[in-house]
Amino acid sequence: MVVREAKIEDIDSINQLNTYPLKHEYLLEDAKEQLNYLLSSPVNKLFVKEIEGEVAGYIQLSEYVCTYGPRLMNVMALVVDEDLHGMGVGKSLLNHAEQWAKENSAKGIRLNSGIERIEAHKFYEHQGYERVKNQVNFRKLFQ
Repeated sequence: MVVREAKIEDIDSINQLNTYPLKHEYLLEDAKEQLNYLLSSPVNKLFVKEIEGEVAGYIQLSEYVCTYGPRLMNVMALVVDEDLHGMGVGKSLLNHAEQWAKENSAKGIRLNSGIERIEAHKFYEHQGYERVKNQVNFRKLFQ
């Protein structure tokens, strides 16, 4: 098992993980365009975990900077193939992301997790993350 930076060739696996189990359906061509942007961005990072040459999961980080707190890295996504839950894939991705964040002068990691994702919450708490607050998420898409 190896954790490495994502490559554009990983898009099929990443898009499949986004679709199931995350349930974020997005056209493959659009996802590829987004990944291409992320791979060239200095404030975003995406790592994949490979098992026997196959992408088993990924974690995406984005810089989180505001005027009311320290510079953090924001976990935008952490997803593992459901058949591999409990095998340490998520933990190794999170540990790798934390180490990368430290090496890049971030003061910590933050993340949001859907209220219905009870097992994910237990996982994060087990990894030393504390629940800070409950929020309502809003979005407005431009046409």
